[in-house]
Parts: sequence; C-alpha cells; structure tokens
Amino acid sequence: MDQQFFQFAMTFRDPYKKDSLTHFANKLEEDSGFPRNHSDYYELADYLELSGEYTNHISAFDEMYQLYKERKEQASKTIMKSEEA
Repeated sequence: MDQQFFQFAMTFRDPYKKDSLTHFANKLEEDSGFPRNHSDYYELADYLELSGEYTNHISAFDEMYQLYKERKEQASKTIMKSEEA
C-alpha cells in the first residue's frame, strides 16, 4: 500500500529540531482534523489554507510535498526495476 502524505510527514517529527519542515510536521501531528488518509496536493492545500492555522507553513508544506512526490517516484522506479529482473 502506498504511504499517505501524513505518514511521510510524520517522519520529520522531532521535539528538538526547529527547522521549518520539522515544525510543520509537529503541528500536523497535533491537528486531529487533518485529512490523514489523503495525499492529493490540492485537497491537502485547501485544508491548510482554509484552516487558517497554517498560513506561515504553506512553503514548508510545498517543500515537503515535493519531497513526498520524489520519494514516491523513486520507490516506483525501484519496484519496476525489481519486477524486470
């Protein structure tokens, strides 16, 4: 099963680090209303923008979502190579 964006974001949690991605992940963990079972960029972005609590975190979300997409593409290529072998 594919990893959802929320699961990916949780790999950035850390109570001590203060970078923007970690701060965003820590904030997501506390948000019980975040759509945890969704990974569509537009659906997640709409939630973040409409909630009003993430105004300062939109660039961190964009950066993290790009990393998420790259990781999924990399995993997909690895699976395809292993199936060819």
